[in-house]
Amino acid sequence: MQQAQNSPRPFRLRSRAALIAATLSLQAVVIGLGGYVTLQAARANLADKVGESAAKDNARACEDFVKVLGTEVHEPFEYASPEWERVQNHVKTFSLPEGAQLVVLDDHGRVLCHPRLENSPALRTLDIAAQVVRLDGSEEPVELSRINPAEVKTGTSESISGRASVAVAYVPSLGVKVLVYRPQAVLSAAAARMGEKVIVWVTVSGLVLLGVSLVGSSILVRKYDSMVMRVNEQLEHEVERRTRRGLTIRNAVVFGLAKLADYRDTDTGAHLERICRYSVVLAQELCEQFPEVDHAWIERLRVAASMHDIGKVGIPDSILLKPGRLTDEERRIMETHPVIGADTLLAVRRRVGDDDLLTMGIQVALSHHERWDGTGYPFRLKGEQIPLAGRIVAVADVYDALTSKRVYKGAMGHEQAVAIIREGSGSHFDARVVEAFLRVSEQFNQVRASAVSDVPERPRLESVVERARLIQEQSVAMHRGAEESDVLPFVRPERRTRAA
Repeated sequence: MQQAQNSPRPFRLRSRAALIAATLSLQAVVIGLGGYVTLQAARANLADKVGESAAKDNARACEDFVKVLGTEVHEPFEYASPEWERVQNHVKTFSLPEGAQLVVLDDHGRVLCHPRLENSPALRTLDIAAQVVRLDGSEEPVELSRINPAEVKTGTSESISGRASVAVAYVPSLGVKVLVYRPQAVLSAAAARMGEKVIVWVTVSGLVLLGVSLVGSSILVRKYDSMVMRVNEQLEHEVERRTRRGLTIRNAVVFGLAKLADYRDTDTGAHLERICRYSVVLAQELCEQFPEVDHAWIERLRVAASMHDIGKVGIPDSILLKPGRLTDEERRIMETHPVIGADTLLAVRRRVGDDDLLTMGIQVALSHHERWDGTGYPFRLKGEQIPLAGRIVAVADVYDALTSKRVYKGAMGHEQAVAIIREGSGSHFDARVVEAFLRVSEQFNQVRASAVSDVPERPRLESVVERARLIQEQSVAMHRGAEESDVLPFVRPERRTRAA
């Protein structure tokens, strides 16, 4: 049974696009392999053909120049003589195959005539008598000084401008050798150009075949397309629905975690609702100033803002619920709650992986008590070091703290709270966030008026404990009353009669 479950599933083509893609992929592989083999064979053949053609062209050019020498010069000549000048002019103007060079050497193997000799006189001293040439049809390399053929000989050389195809002929009546050579780089370039034409031809042919196959495949599978598309649409809707549900559950769990912290804080759930609404109002006002603030970013902030104080679950009740002023040591402990909150969310993120909401929640929890001038806590971040989400929640949190009634203080008026936040611009808060706050302060006032109660907010944990105590007292009172009347609430009257 286990083997059957672990066996690989058969490959199935479930859509028109998949079928067409599979067909085209298979044909592309076949055409590609065929084209590759064809190109490799063509390149090898082209290289051979180009080499043979180059050898013939070199030999023909060498023969033609020897004939020119036979008609122009009839006896040996020396450098800078009138005969030499005629030969040099012919060397410069002689028509040669593409990339070929023609050189006339004296009996000692030195350059006597060269097309660039006038511009580079140093070529006159160039001695290539020891140049090694491998003649066609011979396996043994021979030095150029030992090659004195009456007829043109062709071969290859390894030193004249690199490897080259050469043709050489000896003119005994003049005591000179005529050398025509064409560098291998020129031949390779010619072969490459021819190869490119072959590649273009093969590519065009392959694309035409693939195009014909695409049209044919589309026609063949079209009648199955409607049903498959409907199935795909249903699956997409289901995936989207489940994704939305998953995000809703995630957000609800996160908000529940934040509410759990409220059970031990001096705020109620209304505090979280207000902070979230304040933060969203500010973010919407700042969206034009900060490109990262878009609809998705604001929705993440709506949930992340509720997590700003979850670290307070790690603060002792004696400090968290203390109605009076905290001592320095108590203040130091209280200022660890951002780190506790961020560490809690980091532990969650390590389990679930990267998540934009958790990342923003960590930023908010860790930085909403930092100050723009670097005097905040826990890390004394300064300016742009503080994440934007933390800077927004900082303003929302301070406004709510100022305008909410607590057991240890009264609620401050809206105008007074606005004045305090304006005064903190550039020191406590980011000036841009404060400017946005001032523009939407009336919306803050509306949220405050609709959510703030005249009853001082108490810790939910304290309220729960008090309700539990009242229930327990009522239960004890009922139990005592039952004993006095000799009536046990869980015993039926008929059973009491039998017992009597």
